[in-house]
Amino acid sequence: MQGSFEDTDLLLADNFIRAAESAGLKHIIYLSGLMPEGDEHLSPHLRSRLEVERVLNSRSIKVTVLRAGLIFGPGGSSFSMLINLVSGLPVMLLPAWVRSTTQSIDIQNVCEAFELCLTEEAFSTGAVYDLGGHEPMTYRDLILRTASFLGKRIKTYNIPWNLFALSRHWVAHFGEVPVALVGPLQESLQHDLRARKSPLLDRISIHILSLEDSLSRAVGSDGKPMSNPRMKTQAVDSKQIKKDKRVRSVQRMPLPPGLDAQQISREYGQWLSRTFANLINAETDDQGVVRFYLISKRLKLLELTPTPWTLQNKRRCAYYISGGYLSKNVDPLGRFEFRLFPSNNCIIASIHGFAPKLPWFLYTVTQAPLHAFVMRAFSRYLARL
Repeated sequence: MQGSFEDTDLLLADNFIRAAESAGLKHIIYLSGLMPEGDEHLSPHLRSRLEVERVLNSRSIKVTVLRAGLIFGPGGSSFSMLINLVSGLPVMLLPAWVRSTTQSIDIQNVCEAFELCLTEEAFSTGAVYDLGGHEPMTYRDLILRTASFLGKRIKTYNIPWNLFALSRHWVAHFGEVPVALVGPLQESLQHDLRARKSPLLDRISIHILSLEDSLSRAVGSDGKPMSNPRMKTQAVDSKQIKKDKRVRSVQRMPLPPGLDAQQISREYGQWLSRTFANLINAETDDQGVVRFYLISKRLKLLELTPTPWTLQNKRRCAYYISGGYLSKNVDPLGRFEFRLFPSNNCIIASIHGFAPKLPWFLYTVTQAPLHAFVMRAFSRYLARL
């Protein structure tokens, strides 16, 4: 996997809303994140959530958005991180971000909000609702109340800096979650987040669970967070993914004015040939099939065959990776695509399901980083255009 979560989520949101519209769906409910008040600069995590909201709202389907903060429940990644930190650290250095305000909520109350939006017409109009459950508090207070519930005594020392780069590693280690998850989440914690009043929030507030009730429902007798109910299926999925040895690569690039997806695809082939001084040559035949050759036509590296539904599409230019020395002949074929997001002023260049012919280790240290380097260079070229 190459690519940031923001770029991948943008593409996934567009895939989802296109498929939903094609299937005839009438109403979508999206669980987003609480947003700070005012016009302050958003963290990448919250900026991505807002971007997904906008993409989902860009088509004809009615979209109801539920915005929540930290969700307490079995298997919740942020919740599990909190419990593991409190359980494992008798002493905590508290960066500046722990003095921001948050408003957490129990998974049961989130599910209740979903049910109301599904079953009651008043809440299925395509509005945005904030979900707040537990009383607003700082992350420091949340840590101390969690420690009190678990019977832990923690010494805390405030430090005046956020220290994101340093603290994400110890939070990941003691919180027992991946660094890739901690980084974006941590940066969003610097915002003060609390739920705005709404009729939906008034309805669910009747059954709101307290912080202590939420903890008792999601923490086992051993003081550990209860496991994710999807753990067994995730394990099966992970095993199959590793067995398949497929590649996904997603990069966001600037969108030059006046160019559509077909033109950008042609520009990529021409730029590649010029940049590598004809060491690599891209040729397109009358059927739109693109072939990349190494040193004239001595070795065909890759062959790309246009997908039938994107030949005349100005916002999407997609190909099947249908042959070449670097690609395995597998079913289903991998895909390569340029997709335009004019409202975001960007392009998403992506590869999905590509099966490399090189041995996996050799691919990860040669072709994979070379592809990332080439796409970054092409992004800089588009920026100059």
